[in-house]
Amino acid sequence: MKKLKILGIYRNPKFSNNAIEVDRLILEESIQQLKNKFTASLDLTMIEEDEALETTGHFDLVLTMAQAEQTLAALDRNLPTSTIWNSPSSIRNCYRKTMSRILSGLPVGYVPYQLFSTNSPGLPKIVAGESYWLKRSDFHAIADEDVTLAESEGELKEKISRFRSRDVSEVIVQRHIHGDIYKFYGVRGKFFRAIKVRSFLTEATAPDLKLLENNSFLAAQSLGLMVFGGDAILDASGRFHFIDLNDWPSFRICRDVAAPAIGELAADFLESAVESSHTPASTPVHA
Repeated sequence: MKKLKILGIYRNPKFSNNAIEVDRLILEESIQQLKNKFTASLDLTMIEEDEALETTGHFDLVLTMAQAEQTLAALDRNLPTSTIWNSPSSIRNCYRKTMSRILSGLPVGYVPYQLFSTNSPGLPKIVAGESYWLKRSDFHAIADEDVTLAESEGELKEKISRFRSRDVSEVIVQRHIHGDIYKFYGVRGKFFRAIKVRSFLTEATAPDLKLLENNSFLAAQSLGLMVFGGDAILDASGRFHFIDLNDWPSFRICRDVAAPAIGELAADFLESAVESSHTPASTPVHA
């Protein structure tokens, strides 16, 4: 059997906010797990995101952490017959503006939002006394200041001005939800993990983690993701509110179990592809 061609694409460091090394590690360890679980030999190529702009041909599977639109366009254009995880369309769906539109239409408790141009006069619609999160509307955070909390009208105005000064033309505005913060991670059909990372509730609230898992997979499937992560708030009533969902996170707090799950998912896909290629076409039955 010919070697199956696998392509791994690292994320451009500018999209790895405080996570350059761990982003590289999850891709490398996932591919190593694929090599361990798939018995046939593989022709493996690893490239940087910038190199993907000129990469052409056919690959049996592409595992990519790329995020720039020009890279996604190049993958669509240059690798049209390749299976790509996560696909360019699913990665585009994770750009915050599009993600917000899709998730707000699902029963996953996505926090209501408004789009606001940083060049607009005045302020977004707010309720006096409430705090609001401002988030750049295109990518997920590529710098710490891309997600910031404003606790007064004056602070809201100041932080919108800061976004404008950094050439961020539009922001997502969402009311602050008080509660415990959970990070969750998933691999389609293989793995889910939810971890409380910050506690703010004074009284313990029992989380329905199974519901969070079901909603996470629903959201990921709607976005088209095979590998994903996100954030949710558990409020005092025990309800989860989604605040973020993104393609292929670093899995920094559960990489030891996530990488084998990604490798297994990829191995299952390749084994299925091999079996399909060896199945003879059925002979038509003539009356």
